Amino acid sequence: MAPPSKKFYLFGYPIAHSSAPALHNNSFKSLGTESTYSIWSTSKVTEEMLAVIHDDDCGGAAVTMPIKTAIIPFLDELSPESRVTNACNTIVKVPTPGGGFKLVGQNTDILGVRNALLSALKAQHSSRPTPIPSDASAVYPLQPASSGSFAGLVIGGGATTRSAAHALTLLGLAPIFLINRDVDEVRAVMDAMPHLSSKGGLIHLRDPADVETHLVGEGKARILMAVGCIPSFAPQTLAERMVYTTTSAVLTVPYIVPTAESPVLPYPTQRLFLEMPYKPLQTTMYKVAAAHGWHVIDGIEAMIEQGFAQQRMWLRGVASVAVGSDSSITGSALEEAARKNTRERLTAPTQAQAIKTEVNRAEGKASAVPPSRL
Repeated sequence: MAPPSKKFYLFGYPIAHSSAPALHNNSFKSLGTESTYSIWSTSKVTEEMLAVIHDDDCGGAAVTMPIKTAIIPFLDELSPESRVTNACNTIVKVPTPGGGFKLVGQNTDILGVRNALLSALKAQHSSRPTPIPSDASAVYPLQPASSGSFAGLVIGGGATTRSAAHALTLLGLAPIFLINRDVDEVRAVMDAMPHLSSKGGLIHLRDPADVETHLVGEGKARILMAVGCIPSFAPQTLAERMVYTTTSAVLTVPYIVPTAESPVLPYPTQRLFLEMPYKPLQTTMYKVAAAHGWHVIDGIEAMIEQGFAQQRMWLRGVASVAVGSDSSITGSALEEAARKNTRERLTAPTQAQAIKTEVNRAEGKASAVPPSRL
């Protein structure tokens, strides 16, 4: 039986360029529903926007910049993932015993990163007799620091960096190394994610000397997966070039596939590098990572995976990592068709397109006042 048809929205501004409507509407059609997903351009959380979300016809929503944090005070509950990153990009309407619902905020950007990396790992081990899990149990075993822990790397700063760092932590990787030209940005990420200190912490790699100190030699951490989160433009300043120089130093650290068996997740045969920007598809960092022999995943995969996580949560009315990672909810046939369609749209040769007029619905309107939680 097809789920009931509802209206779903993307809130944010500017969003006229978004590929999300095509992905979600394709999925809704494949599910046999008349549900729709449309953009609702707003730079503020307004009373009008909140009324749309609370309407019975609304099945859920996605939220993007600049209101990923501003929406939080208006939600009834936050997932652990939204709480630790202080960001919400998905609103799930979770049924309550009295027949109503509560608004639960989730950050599926985290699952976009996590599930894109897991998908690539599965591709490397397609002949493995034991299936690689997708749920919350998909983690590497904790390694003592003395034996060389299995770590992750994130290049960048800000909200996407926080999501990527948490995604790598969910896979059991620790510590998480950060490469960024701005010390203050690194400190802001560290201050925003104090919970990671108990898992090995966040370590700033400022230059190749830091790479030698932390990653080269017996007993040092071994990076299995990396995520690039910086815009794709040619580096101009010394600080910008140092980001690429330091990254190259990391990428050239020799990798030998561990011989010890991992009980759940197998070790990558070729280390994984997820490059979040995808315009152009092969960014400067993408090319650097590929040239150094890493298995590079483009950012379209992360975008698609976070969309699938939203679909699963909206269908089940549950905002959890387990539900957001369960591909059986929507089915492999639907997801492969949606993946193919979305990738074809985003990688088609550039053609002249009409400029889309986008009206900011918040223009001239006041921001909504958060409710009292006393």
